[in-house]
Amino acid sequence: MRFLIALLLMLAGSAQACLFVRDVKPAGWFEWSSGLFAGDVIKVEHDAPKALDILTVKIVETFKGPPGDVATVMIPVHLRKSCGMELPAEGARVLVALNAANDSMWLPLSENYAEQLRAHAARQ
Repeated sequence: MRFLIALLLMLAGSAQACLFVRDVKPAGWFEWSSGLFAGDVIKVEHDAPKALDILTVKIVETFKGPPGDVATVMIPVHLRKSCGMELPAEGARVLVALNAANDSMWLPLSENYAEQLRAHAARQ
């Protein structure tokens, strides 16, 4: 529940909540998401009229949800900037989380955190 409240605050633009999301444990992502996967960024775009950052990600590992090949994730520019996040470069590994309400979030993904996600998924 704490994770959900923090994520809702983050989606509203709270920089403090962004810090919480960066530090959330794998269980929080599994609770919030309907789809959770690792992927490599293959395209980075910006939709200026809609103020959206758009990442196209080649899915390399699915932690939760149906498997897929490619995903397109759109995040408001103001959210990324308020969280102090840089757009990832092509080839960067990211964690992408999608929920049932069609909200999404991406974060840089380290191998260490990917191992924690795998371990949590194995316990499910």
